[in-house]
Amino acid sequence: MPVRAPSISRRSQHAFSMMELVVVVGVLGVLSALAIPAFQGMFSDSKRIIATEVLETLNRGLKNHAQSNYEFVLAADNDSTDDEMAIVRSLQWRDPLDPATGAPYLRPNWNPSTSSSAEDFRLQWNGRTFTLIEPGTDGSGVKVNFEATDYGGNYNFPDDFVPVGG
Repeated sequence: MPVRAPSISRRSQHAFSMMELVVVVGVLGVLSALAIPAFQGMFSDSKRIIATEVLETLNRGLKNHAQSNYEFVLAADNDSTDDEMAIVRSLQWRDPLDPATGAPYLRPNWNPSTSSSAEDFRLQWNGRTFTLIEPGTDGSGVKVNFEATDYGGNYNFPDDFVPVGG
């Protein structure tokens, strides 16, 4: 009697056993448990890097303004954010009658908000430069917005606007 080869339909019916599936799911669970905390640390580090970049942009604008014009002299007020906003608006302003070289020193379409929430990254004026206040620390300042919703139309300066020290 001749030996018959197995039919094609029987050979194509291979599948994973229940034990193999349980092992694969278990390995994926262990890898996920190890990877998720590492990714959470990366997310908070990326926010700190972005906040530092915004801080450097502000301080670079201060430096450029001081080189072309004068250094801002404004006492820090830790109980208010008026000092921070006065500096930001002064860096965004360009005198239409006598424009300073390089003005504006910050993008005029940046419309930041302020915050005193210990959950936010904030930029605080210390009387000479801006410093970074990290979450978990008390203090008020310009809020670092990570969604870019603080960019839009140019800020409209009132006709009687006077920059800090102007």
